Amino acid sequence: MAHKLFNKEISGPFTIPSGIVTTEVSTLEKIANSVPEVGILTTKSIGPSPRTGNREPIIAQVSPLSFINAVGLTNPGAEEFRKKLSKIKIPKERFLLVSIFGSNEKEFREVAEKLIEFSDGFELNISCPHSERYGQIVGKDYNLTEKIIRSVANLGKPVFVKLSPNLDVKETVKRALRGKAAGITAINTRGPEPYLFDGHPVLSNKVGGISGRAILELGIKRVKEIREITNLPIIACGGISNSLDVRRYKKAGADFFGIGSALAGMTTEEIKLYFHQLLEDLKRGTNEAERFLKNQP
Repeated sequence: MAHKLFNKEISGPFTIPSGIVTTEVSTLEKIANSVPEVGILTTKSIGPSPRTGNREPIIAQVSPLSFINAVGLTNPGAEEFRKKLSKIKIPKERFLLVSIFGSNEKEFREVAEKLIEFSDGFELNISCPHSERYGQIVGKDYNLTEKIIRSVANLGKPVFVKLSPNLDVKETVKRALRGKAAGITAINTRGPEPYLFDGHPVLSNKVGGISGRAILELGIKRVKEIREITNLPIIACGGISNSLDVRRYKKAGADFFGIGSALAGMTTEEIKLYFHQLLEDLKRGTNEAERFLKNQP
């Protein structure tokens, strides 16, 4: 089965969304060289300067295959991340999608300029729901969103815009098209929402974003809405855990598929076997990859 993203032949239709599993460059390299089904390698979100993020606890399971998190955009900063990227080897049939964030146009562009040498494209995080200055706060300003997209796109690498399911998706896509985005990633987590135990917040941040099975239907709905107004490539994420979910997203209009929460608890070897089986399931019409899932009901 051939897969192509823009003018690049890639090894598989899957990615692991930003901030899950491939949070370290060493892990990104390991996945790149051992899991060919993951044809798009998405980095964690990188900002203009280092951030320690929120203190623990930053994640909790809310239901089977569903989580709430408020990591806080932990990252080493663009300069340090550039050094790390320069030292790894990625197979040529992988698409390295570097996720970036900032609070304004200047910061987004500065980060992109520092990382452009080692990227095949950028994913703009304007949708993280639990940060005070970044993510969804930026995405709410549609004029600013359009300026950011255009500014980064003008650097010459393809730009994916990662959408929040909590904002006006059609307006964001309209601004993405005006800004010359090359693709859409949908969706980021739902929220921010509280998660209480015995009346007390579980997360140190008190609120977080919901991911996994709990947002599957919302994700499919948003992808349908996006496909109605654009033919740009869509990377679908949100609740995918088996071949049935992939087929539903594909029917909704998605081209590529991000799987994150479903990988919780798996070793690297299990992740390798899971993605191999998932692609086989899609070819054969089976649903065997579910046996690798750790958090089923």
